[in-house]
Amino acid sequence: MTSTGPSNAPGAAGRGTVATLKPNPPAGPAPDTTEPRSVPGPRDPLAAGGLLDLRDVHELYDLREVLDRLPAPVAVTHGPRHQLGYANRAYQELFGERPVGLPAADALPELTAMGVMPLMDQVVRSGRARSVKARRINGSGGHRYYNVSCVPLGDGRAAEGDAAPAGVLVFAAEVTDQVQAATRLREAERRQREAAVTLQRSLLPQKLEQPAGLRVAATYQPGGAEAAVGGDWYDVIGIEGGRTALVIGDVMGRGLRAAAVMGQLRTAVRAYARLDLPPHEVMCLLDGLAMEIDANQIATCTYAVWDPEPSTLTYASAGHLPIMLRCPDGAVLRSEEQNGPPLGTGGGQHLSHTLRLLPGTTGVLYTDGLVERRDEDIDQGLDLLARTLGGPVGTPDVVCARLLRAMGVSAEHDDDVAVLTFQLPAARTPLDSPPGEV
Repeated sequence: MTSTGPSNAPGAAGRGTVATLKPNPPAGPAPDTTEPRSVPGPRDPLAAGGLLDLRDVHELYDLREVLDRLPAPVAVTHGPRHQLGYANRAYQELFGERPVGLPAADALPELTAMGVMPLMDQVVRSGRARSVKARRINGSGGHRYYNVSCVPLGDGRAAEGDAAPAGVLVFAAEVTDQVQAATRLREAERRQREAAVTLQRSLLPQKLEQPAGLRVAATYQPGGAEAAVGGDWYDVIGIEGGRTALVIGDVMGRGLRAAAVMGQLRTAVRAYARLDLPPHEVMCLLDGLAMEIDANQIATCTYAVWDPEPSTLTYASAGHLPIMLRCPDGAVLRSEEQNGPPLGTGGGQHLSHTLRLLPGTTGVLYTDGLVERRDEDIDQGLDLLARTLGGPVGTPDVVCARLLRAMGVSAEHDDDVAVLTFQLPAARTPLDSPPGEV
């Protein structure tokens, strides 16, 4: 028996070709070329009622000498039951001696454990190579990880126009180092995310102020494990004259840096609020501060002041999403006035706007993670939010929970979300509700 040539090497078969293994012609007169030649096939174990004896078939595998020198584990099976015909030294060093002639289900239980057997069936049926990645193998030296390829071995005959595979070569390439490196990277990312979430939560108000005549609630939901933590924040600040500042913001970044920038902006907002400045001047000061903190990182923000005496909400927005207001009759309005540019862009003009609110009004401030989806226009999210807010009303806590649920925000959401809800007490009687507009 001589080698069929380099085209039958495992590398060639691994590229999707079918390796044809033929015996050498017998010595003596040249064979009659007018008749097709074929390799003598093994007995059908299903028809004969016994296991295939592969002692003859071993002579067909003239790649054995090459395969035995490979450091990677290789096994060769034959027939529809994948009876083991050969396992190289590396394979037997990894799993121990394997009995030749038995079906792979018995002789190679590790292939069953790795889910490779169905691939081998596919290879026999289709004559095409199949592979799986990063399968864990528990061998004599501990657990390792391999990419496993199953390559058809053919006898060169045609069956209904297709090459008929006589067997399968199973080849495993070790990728333990790559898998372990990826695991370490995921672990480092997990720790960094946990640190960012911890920092983010520590910088948010631990307990919201509850001003007289105004009920408030807020919630923060970090994104799922695959989403980096952003810089969403909210705040409720009591200021002079019985007024209350309501703040929502979103740093356009991810991770620890975004959380740190958010903390600095939130601290500055609390200081500026106590200067009793109008909202647009607070936005201007925050814009300059954001540029000093990090010129490459911007943020959006809405700063609103509730004054109970005239029952007004005065606010300014720096590139943030509109405030949603649910009127006592269930109608939902959006603040569509002109926004100023995001914080950190510099030089933009910010304007203050004033709304007069009726008793029983519920307002919602939120970040884009609540309404924005990668495969949808943001207006669809805003419309769904408005429809949800227009439904049955409850306490601010109930409203926050209902909005998250209706908008599909879960523990695996792809972005973090902050929601701040405020609510004016309802009028005791209709006559107590002064005429007004929102």
